[in-house]
Amino acid sequence: MKSQQVFQHLFEPKSIAFIGASNSLFKWGFNIFHHILRSGYDGKLYPINPSGESWFGRKVYKSLDEIPDKVDLAIIVVKSELVAETVQKCVDKKIPVGIIITAGFSETGAEGAKLEKEVVEIARTGGMCLVGPNTMGIYTGYPSPMQAIMAATPLFPGEVGLISQSGNLGSSISYRFIRRNIGISRLVSSGNEADLTVEDYLEMLENDPKTKLICLYVEGVRQGSRFFESAKRITKKKPILLLKGGITNTGAQAAMSHTGALAGDTGVFFAMCKQCGIIQVDTMDEMIDVGGLLLSQPKPTGNKVGIITLGGGWGVIATDMCEANGLYISPLKNDVIEKIDKILPPYWSRKNPIDLVAPNKVTDITDSIGILMENSDIDAALVLGVGYMSLRAKRWLDSPILPKETMEKPSQMMIEGEKKLFDLIIDQIKKYNKPIIPVTDIVAFDERTNSNIVDYLGSNGIMVYSCPDTAVRALAKVVDYWQWREQH
Repeated sequence: MKSQQVFQHLFEPKSIAFIGASNSLFKWGFNIFHHILRSGYDGKLYPINPSGESWFGRKVYKSLDEIPDKVDLAIIVVKSELVAETVQKCVDKKIPVGIIITAGFSETGAEGAKLEKEVVEIARTGGMCLVGPNTMGIYTGYPSPMQAIMAATPLFPGEVGLISQSGNLGSSISYRFIRRNIGISRLVSSGNEADLTVEDYLEMLENDPKTKLICLYVEGVRQGSRFFESAKRITKKKPILLLKGGITNTGAQAAMSHTGALAGDTGVFFAMCKQCGIIQVDTMDEMIDVGGLLLSQPKPTGNKVGIITLGGGWGVIATDMCEANGLYISPLKNDVIEKIDKILPPYWSRKNPIDLVAPNKVTDITDSIGILMENSDIDAALVLGVGYMSLRAKRWLDSPILPKETMEKPSQMMIEGEKKLFDLIIDQIKKYNKPIIPVTDIVAFDERTNSNIVDYLGSNGIMVYSCPDTAVRALAKVVDYWQWREQH
């Protein structure tokens, strides 16, 4: 395991030498440098280019020799044939860590692999650690944001640590988290892993107090025993989500030409993941679904589920999905039915799922949830079909037929009523200390407004789902994880 000091230099550098800074808008030497500045990095930043020209008013140094201060981190964006020479200069400068953005190494074949080996030997001889090569860079949220990656969309600090052997997968996954108001603690595009490997980053995140959830995209691991030994230890403290690439023969060949990773025997790999308590996901979106539930909801103590739905069809689908995924739909006790009888119309379903039959007021929903939570032995609840009130109010306000002055007050009442519902659900999650998972329609994701359920609950730390099946699959995987953890 690499020392913690290595990762302190990598993720919390007080000074950075950016080798290959460019004024050309179409080069990574321009864009990555710009992203570092724009993200708010507050350390010393030294752009280097042999031309010595200024970078939009900032001094550009001709070489490392011109930098009088100690440098914690070098970011290298030069031609592949210049990388070995550049790393030697970094070693001479006693820079402890470098990120090699440049591609053209082992992922390209034998000649590239030979060059990669030369670069690593230079670094290791001089006591320098390397990220990459062929990496899109890193992001860190702490102690202040530093976005040294190719991708342009701004990230913000949070609790998700993400290690990806693919740069664009790392960017895509992080954007999906950001879109759901879930921030990133550390992001590493590990690239070819010629020096630092996924195992090193995994063990670093194990002890990182800023990271509560670890997400991995891997195409292959070079140190299988170490990887699984570390994972089995870590999953007893923090969840690990894993998306595997290269699971088919064709995909494995693509992985080899992508990062030089050997995909290995998929069946054995997946079996080991299960033994180690790693949560396996099939897609990027499922990673966000499961990760969001782990971060935003209390631990479910079992697999018994209650369903409250504003529409019967969704309740049917959710029931089927629960049974298919190992979740149990608890029958309602007589005293629960009697209590709900007092607040719902006489034609409500009188069983689980609880079909609310288009309730007249928001408290009908939360009162039903409360009765279910207090008088049943359920471990989690799904609340299906919420989020339409604000959208309906928006339609009133946007209508060319209805007078806006007439619709302003009832629209505001609808919006405030729905916010009250969301606040009550948030309070109930805290009160009962059990997952209460809100599910809205996809239309709520397509029409984002200030009062939208996705944004409103997301800003309060609650994950919202766009259909019953994604919510159920996420809940089932979370239940499995906590049951594994209890057993171990």
